[in-house]
Amino acid sequence: MKNLTISINSKDSLVHLGSLDSFDITAGGKRGGRLILDYLKTGNKKSLRRAIDVYERLIPNENFGGEYTALEWLCRLWLSPEEAQKDLLSVPSVNSFYKLLSENDFENLKEYINLKYHFREKEKGNIKEKDNLRFLEDFILFCNPDRERWEKTRANMEKFNIKEGDRVADVGSGSGYYTFKFADIVGEKGKVYAIETNPLHLDYLDKYVEDYDIKNVEVVKSSFDGIGLHPDIRVDVVYMCSLYHNVYAAFTDYERDRFVGSIRNALVDGGKLIIVDNDLVEGKDIPYHGPYINQQLITGQLAHYGFKLIDTYQFTPQRYVLIFTKEDLPEGKPETCEDQPNQLTIASAASRIRYRIIGTRTSGYTIRGKRIGKIMYQGLMENNKDLIRQAMEGFEELWPQERIGDEYTAQIWFCRYILADEEARKAMLADPLADYYFHYFGDDDFKVLKQYLLVKYDLERPEPENASMELCYDYEGDFSIDQLNEWNEFLIFNNPNRGAWEKTEEMMENLGLESGMAVADIGCGGGFFSHQFSKIVGPTGQVYSTEINKDALQYLEAFIKAKNVTNIKPMVTRMNEAGLPRNSVDMIFMCSMYHAVYITDIEFVKDQFISTVKKALRPGGKLVIVDNDVTEPGVPSYYGPGIDPKLIIAQLHYYGFELEKRWQLIPQRFMLVFKLVDPAMGEPSTKQKIKSLFRKVGTYVKKKPPKRDEE
Repeated sequence: MKNLTISINSKDSLVHLGSLDSFDITAGGKRGGRLILDYLKTGNKKSLRRAIDVYERLIPNENFGGEYTALEWLCRLWLSPEEAQKDLLSVPSVNSFYKLLSENDFENLKEYINLKYHFREKEKGNIKEKDNLRFLEDFILFCNPDRERWEKTRANMEKFNIKEGDRVADVGSGSGYYTFKFADIVGEKGKVYAIETNPLHLDYLDKYVEDYDIKNVEVVKSSFDGIGLHPDIRVDVVYMCSLYHNVYAAFTDYERDRFVGSIRNALVDGGKLIIVDNDLVEGKDIPYHGPYINQQLITGQLAHYGFKLIDTYQFTPQRYVLIFTKEDLPEGKPETCEDQPNQLTIASAASRIRYRIIGTRTSGYTIRGKRIGKIMYQGLMENNKDLIRQAMEGFEELWPQERIGDEYTAQIWFCRYILADEEARKAMLADPLADYYFHYFGDDDFKVLKQYLLVKYDLERPEPENASMELCYDYEGDFSIDQLNEWNEFLIFNNPNRGAWEKTEEMMENLGLESGMAVADIGCGGGFFSHQFSKIVGPTGQVYSTEINKDALQYLEAFIKAKNVTNIKPMVTRMNEAGLPRNSVDMIFMCSMYHAVYITDIEFVKDQFISTVKKALRPGGKLVIVDNDVTEPGVPSYYGPGIDPKLIIAQLHYYGFELEKRWQLIPQRFMLVFKLVDPAMGEPSTKQKIKSLFRKVGTYVKKKPPKRDEE
C-alpha cells in the first residue's frame, strides 16, 4: 500500500495532549470564576453581568471550546425571567446538566471553579477529588447547552448522515451529549450504544436513561482492551468525538491494535467510522483549549488498519470531521521510501509518539512480571536465596522481551546483591549513588522494596483467569498512588544496573564532557545523570539539576547532603522556563523529557521554554536530547513514553538548532546532539510577547464590547 507522508513546516507539535492544570488558566478566566462564586454566595446579580462582560471579551480571543461558553450560559440563565428559565430547563439534556451542577447548593459547580482556577488547591493524594474534577471538566465542556456556539453541532450532525433505524456505537460517549441526539435520530427501530470507561460518566448515563425512560440506548462499560461491545453485535456507525488523540498518543501498540480491531469487528461491511477531533490552528485564529492531533496522523495510521477516508470537512478551524469506511485489511508490506528533511512517513500502524499508558494510575505490570515479582517478594519475606535466584533468572529472561527500561534490571541488581558475598557487595556499593539507592530501598530488611513489590504487582489480588500475558493491569488497593509512583521512578531512574539496557557508559563517552565544564541536567529526576556529570566535570565544574517535581528534587538534595557533593546545584523550575542563568552552560542535557515538552506543552509554553534554553547556552554549547524511540511491530518497546526522533529534529530546526550527531544506542533509545545556529529563529514576536503579558495580568481584548446597564 502507498504510505502517507506528512510535511512538517513549522515549530508547532503535531500532537498535543492537554491537562487540567495548564497555562491556559488566565487572569480573565479567574476573574469570571470569582464573579460566579460571588453570585452564588451573595445573590448579587451585578456579579453576573460583570462575569458576562468578562466572558464576552474572553470567548473571541482565547480558549476556544473551553468552559467559558458554559459558564456564561449559566450567568444568562440566572439573569433570565422565571418563565424563560422554566422553558430552558424543560429540555431534558439541559435540565439534567443544570441539576448536576446545582444540587446541594451548587456543590459541584463550586468545587469545579475552586479547583480549576486554584482558588483552593487539590489535596495531595486525594484520588476521588482528582477524578471528580476531571469528570466535571469533561461534563461542563461537552454537555454544555451552548456547545453549538463553538462547535457547530447541527452542521456536523447533518454531515454524519445517520438515519432512522441505524445502529450507532458512541465510543467515549462521556455523559452522552451525542448519544441522546443519535437516539432521537435512529428512533425506535435503531439502537445507540453509549460506550464509556469513566465510572462517573457511566453513573450519569444510567440515571439519565432511567429518568427519561429511553428504550433505544444501552450503556456499555468498556476498557482500553476494546470498545466493549459483545463480539456478536454489529453496528452501522462507530462514532468517536475528542478521543482518537488519546488512542493515538496514549495507548500502547498492543492496546491500540486490540481497540481498533474491536471497532473493525463491530462494524458491518461498508460501515462508517466517524472521528471528530481538534486541529492545531496556526496564525490569527485561536487554538482549541486542549488536546489536538494533526489529522494526517490519523488517516495515515487508520489506512494500515483497513479504513479508507471517504469524506472530511471543517466548519471551524479548530475542529475537523473524518469519515472512513471499513475495507479489507491491506496485504503485503508497505512500500519503502527515504524520508526527506522535515517529512514524516507513516509506514505502519505504529504511532509516532506515545506519552503514557492510559487507564492506569501507575506504570502497571504484565502477568509475566507479576509472577516473577511474586517469587521475589516471597524470597525476601522468607529470606530464601533459592527463590531470589529464581526471581533473578526470571527477570534476566524477561527484560529484553518486554517493557524495556522498566524496573526488571533494578530487581536483578537487588537479587545479585542478596546472592553476593561481602566483598562483592562492597564493590556494588562503591559508587555513592548506588550506596544511597541501596539504603533507600534496602534498609530495615528491605522494608520499602517489599512494600513496593506487594503494591506494584498487586500481589494480594489473584491473577485473572485466562489473562493475556501482554495485558497491563493497575493496582486497585488503598495504598497511596503518589507514594507508589515516587518509589517507581526512583527505582527505575536511579537503578545502578541501568547500563544493562541503556548503554549508559557509551552515552557518557560520546558527550565530549571535560573537567571544569558547566552542564545543565534538565528534568533531572532523582539525579542519576547529574551524578555522572558531577564525576566528569569535577570540583572546578558545575552541574545545574533542574526539576519541576519537588519530591524528586528532595531525593537528590538528600543524596547531595549525605555524600557531601559540592558541584551539583538543585533548582526548582517551571514548564515554561529552563531556570538557568544566561550564558551559563556548555551543555544542556535532557533525558526522557523532550517527548513531554513536545506533546504536553501548549505552544506558547514550549516557545518560552526553548527560548530560555537558547539563552542559557554559551557560544558553541550543545543541546543533548536522549529519549525513547517508537519501535516497529515485533520489536519490544520502551515501557513508557516514546517519540520518533524525526519529530524532534524537525521541530528544533524551526527553533534554530541543527542536528550535529545522532546515536541509536538500542532500538528503544536514541541520543541527538544539536548546535544552535540561529538564536533568533523561533523567538516570540513582540505581538506574541504582549499577548502573553495580557494572559498573565488581564484579558487580551481585540474589541471592547458595549457596556451593559447594571441592576
